[in-house]
Amino acid sequence: MVNFILKKDLINCIKNVRDAGDTDRSVLGYSEASILVIFINKYYTDESHILMTQRKYNLRKHAGQIAFPGGRKEKDDKDLMETVVRETEEEISLSQENYDIIGKLPKFYTGTGYVVTPFVALMKETSDWKNLIKPNSEEVEKIFIPKSQELLSPEFHVREKPPIKSSMYMTWRINYKNENIWGLTARVLVTISAGLGLREYPPCDDI
Repeated sequence: MVNFILKKDLINCIKNVRDAGDTDRSVLGYSEASILVIFINKYYTDESHILMTQRKYNLRKHAGQIAFPGGRKEKDDKDLMETVVRETEEEISLSQENYDIIGKLPKFYTGTGYVVTPFVALMKETSDWKNLIKPNSEEVEKIFIPKSQELLSPEFHVREKPPIKSSMYMTWRINYKNENIWGLTARVLVTISAGLGLREYPPCDDI
């Protein structure tokens, strides 16, 4: 059910989408990165939400875009999970003790030169996340937490031509209020939607 997504649903989703990523290719010329899709369950209303951020408008890359917490792997990171845990705490002040990482999705390649591994997490019931999260003033414009049904329902998914000068030939967009959710962020959401059995699998290799 898209309204309320349990841990077992996310585990099944991760299994279902293991072949839904881009075709493996040489990573030469690509920077490794990882992102964290955090589901937040409100058990008293049987509703699931997904934590999203908007990047600052003055950043050199992906300025103003809607994204998930995460970023590029640094040389001191032992693996991409360590990368995403570090970046999440840096960007929104949320440490790993507040959520459980369920697993990861396949790799996605971007037109801006990144190969991205999305990790999927579930916020712990015991976490006081509402009083903990805050946007990094240098990187994050805002944090917002839509209902999962507003992002994962196929009726809100649009397949379209990318913006001018993009290296992609097609892209995805999520119709959510006035937010600019497109590109990799949208494709990850569409892929999760497919893994949950809500829609068909999206095409791969948009670049």
